[in-house]
Amino acid sequence: MKETTHEDLRIIRTRGAIRKAFTKMMLKKGYNEITIKDLAKTANINRKTFYLHYNSLDDLLEEIQQEIADEFVSRIAAFKGQADLAKLTREFFLYSLEGDGLNQHINCDESCRFVSNKIMKKIMDKSTQYTNIEEDKYRQNIINAFLTTASMEIFRQWVADGKKIPLEEIIAFTVQLLTKGVSRVERPLRSSTSRKDSIKI
Repeated sequence: MKETTHEDLRIIRTRGAIRKAFTKMMLKKGYNEITIKDLAKTANINRKTFYLHYNSLDDLLEEIQQEIADEFVSRIAAFKGQADLAKLTREFFLYSLEGDGLNQHINCDESCRFVSNKIMKKIMDKSTQYTNIEEDKYRQNIINAFLTTASMEIFRQWVADGKKIPLEEIIAFTVQLLTKGVSRVERPLRSSTSRKDSIKI
């Protein structure tokens, strides 16, 4: 029994070292630039040890993206329907900013787009029951695709712009866009003076 416990702890430590090294490398370079050789070196293990735990880098990545999707879905499990769209949107932004930066990197880095797309698909598949608006499942699919993709693209643009809009404001603005559309978004009215100035220019 003691030997089994020791073996289990060693497995946990090794997998932890692999995950830590993978995260570190993902934050520095694109996924396609990572090799098992470099990953093993960073994790201070040999390649054979890596293959004892994962069949490939894709296998490791699949495990991570599944965990990200599962964790997010578990966090929105209590949300129901369009009424909770604001809560869901806020949770998405907060979760994307949490941790060691990997979630944000996967969502935003160009080389990781195929990864984030897979995560979005998993989230959309699992969270359909929380955003049911239409009885027609095909229309509902379109709604889910719109909500998921739009939220992700807004987050990416916000990050690309250097997060100039305060977090709570960008969340509220995103909810407005998702629920009202561009034509109904509330924005400050320009004063009559500024309108006159713009005409002169």
